[in-house]
Amino acid sequence: MRKALKTFVGVTAVMLLVVLVFSGCTKYAKEQQLQALEEVKAAAQAAEQALDDCQGETSTLESELAEAKQALEDMKKEKQAVSERLAAM
Repeated sequence: MRKALKTFVGVTAVMLLVVLVFSGCTKYAKEQQLQALEEVKAAAQAAEQALDDCQGETSTLESELAEAKQALEDMKKEKQAVSERLAAM
């Protein structure tokens, strides 16, 4: 997922550069160029927001995984303790 987002942001940046390079010799931008620039900026912002969302989800899932691993370790210790008590009987 991250690779796709990075690729999307990279493609967006390249598109922005292409728009700037082929924009002509005038110091004023044409309406079509301004519209293309706004579309590229909106796409870049959407990609950055998606990346932030994915990073937030990743950290949430990592904390859930850590909690599950801790619970598993606690259960293994409890199982060991029960096994030792049963063996002592």
